[in-house]
Amino acid sequence: MSTHDLTQGRVSGSLARLTAPMMAGVSSSILVQMLELGFIGQLSTAHVAAITFTFPMVMLLTSIALGISIGTSSVIARSVGNRRVSAEEGVAQDHGGDEVARLGTHSLILVFALMIVISGLCWLVIDPLFLAMGASPELLPLIHSYLDIYLPGTILFTSTMICGSIMRASGNANIPGAIMTIGALLNLILDPIFIFGWFGFPAMELAGAATAMTLTRFGTLVIFLWYIHADNLVVRKGHFSGWLRSAKRILHVGLPAMATNLIGPLTAAYITFLIADYGEEAVAGFGVANRIEAVAAMLMFALSGSIGPFVGQNWGAHMVDRVRAGVRVSYMFCLFWGLLVTLPLFFFGRELASLIDGSDPVIAVAAIYFAIVPLSYGLWGVLMMASASFNALGKPLPSTALSFGRMIIVYVPLATLLNDAFGFVGIFIATALSNALFGIVGAMWFAQRLNAMSRQLAHQH
Repeated sequence: MSTHDLTQGRVSGSLARLTAPMMAGVSSSILVQMLELGFIGQLSTAHVAAITFTFPMVMLLTSIALGISIGTSSVIARSVGNRRVSAEEGVAQDHGGDEVARLGTHSLILVFALMIVISGLCWLVIDPLFLAMGASPELLPLIHSYLDIYLPGTILFTSTMICGSIMRASGNANIPGAIMTIGALLNLILDPIFIFGWFGFPAMELAGAATAMTLTRFGTLVIFLWYIHADNLVVRKGHFSGWLRSAKRILHVGLPAMATNLIGPLTAAYITFLIADYGEEAVAGFGVANRIEAVAAMLMFALSGSIGPFVGQNWGAHMVDRVRAGVRVSYMFCLFWGLLVTLPLFFFGRELASLIDGSDPVIAVAAIYFAIVPLSYGLWGVLMMASASFNALGKPLPSTALSFGRMIIVYVPLATLLNDAFGFVGIFIATALSNALFGIVGAMWFAQRLNAMSRQLAHQH
């Protein structure tokens, strides 16, 4: 079994080696999503509004898979760290890493089975759900054309997430980053071919975007499965042996992580419902702003995927000072990055939005968003790092509490109140305030919990 040691060397260097390939994969995927929205914007503002309405459902499916991915990463990274401690102390452990391979196999089985059921249920509720969210009946055929293909493809997409998580938790981020990058480039090539009907293909519009994604994910999943099989990161026989035990360990972290991530799409659905009162152009502007925001925050997303394996391996190896140093480095980077992207978005947000949709009302909504929300990006990133680090320690409930507090207790009531007072501008103010407040709360809570756990660990030894 090939695993990479994150418990040695400079902390910043270890995080950089993990984050750089992750950055390549995440940034290419996010950039392709933004360019894809640009292609869709050439069809009509109605098409952009339709795809924006689908964001919460897409986020919901991704959040469930991400919960399993976080649980998988947490248990595998801590197992790798524990095995190194045992090896140094001369204690025999798990027959050369069979436990890690079994956990990887069982997480794949778990996500595959769950997504078959959940994507089917999502398909059954498309009409009543999107009408309740404020979509006009005229948009439903466009929404169906995308989701009827996207939902089955979700099974492939989420399985690739788990494969990447298995490899990164073992310390290998290069191959997942390369596969994600190549997959994103292939997706970008296929998008205009299927959306506009190039080279003799029929013009499939939104269905073409979903088809390009599904074909790309099938190819990347095949490559991922070959790599993790060749690297002995999955078992070769007895695939279901001990499945319930593994599922329990994965879901101990995974279920709270799912709950944490599910709060986001549920809140997004409600916020979309509020913005729908201002018309299709406002919904489209909100969707454009969200896509550009994902590009601005992509380095923080990549780092949040790297800090988990780093914290997990070092905590498993009882190296508390490295955990503390790694988290501190991640906070400093997020604050720096948030400051760096705020000014360009403030001054050039209108021009960036116009590249996706040329409608003046759409551009105006996106520009207002970029004048307010980016001020909170740095502390939003700090919250991401604290949440990922809690999960890596095997303590997922604080992460869930932070997400629930930010979204349900603060953001939703504040957005509702400020929407009544200031319109959709109030919603954007509520976004910034809740991000900033809980970034501070998250950092303080993680420091307190880590100190308490380190004292407990010291007493045990």
